[in-house]
Amino acid sequence: MNKKKKLPITILKSLESFVNLTGEKFKTIDPKENLLFVLDIDNTSDFYFKIEQYKKMQNGSFQFLMDRKPTNENDNGNNRGWIEIKNLETQFKFWLNLLDQYETTESFFDDPILKSNAERFFQKFMIIDENADKETFELEQQLFLEEYLDNSKEKLKKLKEKESPEKIIEIEILEKETVEIKNALTTESKKKIMVRLSKFWGRAQKTGLQVIKEIFVSVTTELAKRLMLGP
Repeated sequence: MNKKKKLPITILKSLESFVNLTGEKFKTIDPKENLLFVLDIDNTSDFYFKIEQYKKMQNGSFQFLMDRKPTNENDNGNNRGWIEIKNLETQFKFWLNLLDQYETTESFFDDPILKSNAERFFQKFMIIDENADKETFELEQQLFLEEYLDNSKEKLKKLKEKESPEKIIEIEILEKETVEIKNALTTESKKKIMVRLSKFWGRAQKTGLQVIKEIFVSVTTELAKRLMLGP
């Protein structure tokens, strides 16, 4: 049976605004056994916002079983409990505000070099498209990026052969990022993919000039042509 028709219309309508919801700090994924599942877009983070199920109260109203992480400014663990469905949007905005605070609060754990590198790459490949935060890349562009990421991964493997153990660890992080970006090509917007690529290039630049030359400088013209001007 269609899962959609297993739910009351009231529940479907309360979740409707989340169906095509996009943002720079989160990604909405297939909820599977849940009703809603949103993840922090930072792939090093385990923060999430989830609606697991609903229940109908004796007075006819509904509640959602919410599970989110972090809980609040004083607790970065998870918080799980029942909420009124009318409070869903408020709870979600509260969670987003926590992500904002993590991003804007300066700490000794931030890497200013990675951040500034990534920002420069993002500005260089700024996509002037009013739907860039809603639409994915065209199929031809996705195929081009898939090939580019596969080639970059192979180049990174070869670069490890004569490097120090410390440098090898950094290159392996980059290898992992090629896989993560590749897996996101068909599900994330152009803007989110460019944010991912910018961070990838920013880390590559910090890792070493030979690394950034191999996976970016050598293909800059083709990247600009395919991503900014289309296939």
